[in-house]
Amino acid sequence: MVDPLPYDPEEEDAVQRIQAQNAGFAELDRVPHLRDVNGPVAVTVHGERYLVPLTVKDVRATLPEEQRVAFDEEIAAAPPGMVGRLIRRWALEVIPGDDLDRVDILLRAEQQAAGLGSAAA
Repeated sequence: MVDPLPYDPEEEDAVQRIQAQNAGFAELDRVPHLRDVNGPVAVTVHGERYLVPLTVKDVRATLPEEQRVAFDEEIAAAPPGMVGRLIRRWALEVIPGDDLDRVDILLRAEQQAAGLGSAAA
């Protein structure tokens, strides 16, 4: 008989947080967005204020020079359905914090830009 894995409340919290983040991004992907995003979006998450780039232009401008060529190549080669995912991935590169916090920040910024409710952060 295999011993069950010990329960780790921190791990359970992380799993629930990731599930909520995934649900938030799925909602954003389902809802058509008619608002223009003019420049980085200012959000407060976990008591900290961030300026989050959400457009191709803003993400590119925020990247270090040495990453811009790779960014340009990926965006240029991406099919239409992948551009949003690529922008998200590259935006996460320039947002400070640990992985889960960076995703919370990006999610909050996208929700705010779309005029939707916000993630619990």
